[in-house]
Amino acid sequence: MGSRDLEDPAKVDELTVLVTGFGAFGNNGINPSHLIANSLPSSFTADHLPNIKIVKASPIPVHYRTVRDVVPRLLFPQPPGKVAMTRSYPPSIPTSLFQDLPPVDPTAEDKPRFDFVLHIGMAAPREYFTMETCAHRDRYLGKDEAGETMEADTLWRDEYKAPEILRPGFDAEDVWKRWKSDLMGVDVRPSSDAGRYLCDFIYYTSLVEYWRKDSKAMAPVMFLHVPGSSGDYDIEMGRKVALGLIGAMVASTSARRTEGLEHFAQ
Repeated sequence: MGSRDLEDPAKVDELTVLVTGFGAFGNNGINPSHLIANSLPSSFTADHLPNIKIVKASPIPVHYRTVRDVVPRLLFPQPPGKVAMTRSYPPSIPTSLFQDLPPVDPTAEDKPRFDFVLHIGMAAPREYFTMETCAHRDRYLGKDEAGETMEADTLWRDEYKAPEILRPGFDAEDVWKRWKSDLMGVDVRPSSDAGRYLCDFIYYTSLVEYWRKDSKAMAPVMFLHVPGSSGDYDIEMGRKVALGLIGAMVASTSARRTEGLEHFAQ
């Protein structure tokens, strides 16, 4: 089911979460974000919550235009004739990104595929985990793996008329408190600076797609930054942290729906 049908998450049989990580970039031949995403189980359960099914995307290339092309089609079905999912992609876009998606409903153009979305990225200098509370529209000046920036790009600002900052529809403080309480002894923090690179960019790309569909609806998207280490212990810890964050997102949403609170924070 998609989040369009999401009432109280605790009252449905199964929820679906899309999880993405990035591919290699720069001197980082191994990106722990994808290793952590790939280590997640296909499903899990948490106290008082339904079964949570996890759909894991192939590693997302560290390329702005690829992200902007791929993410909308990961999030929302594209009816036949509008955008062919079997189109010929540039070499940097793996068609495997689309292999495990739920079937396309030709009438569901504006209805999301997933109940929740968690993007994972690496913040190498950090030795702690952060949930990012906002994403930014402008000033993507760092070069991606294709040597490109988005410095001159104005699509979101001029064509979409999108806000400079978008936030997920979660109560961020509540999610963080639930997440932290489930991970005693682990350094997890909220953050309002996703970095103005591909991590920030993919986060905004997802949020703006939900915003375009309904600017007042809840955007069930979160971004998790993980440390740059990729040893077995680090990946196992990242797995635990990611599952904890997914559980906190679902539990917080359930609590808010019970209270009749739905909004898209701007």
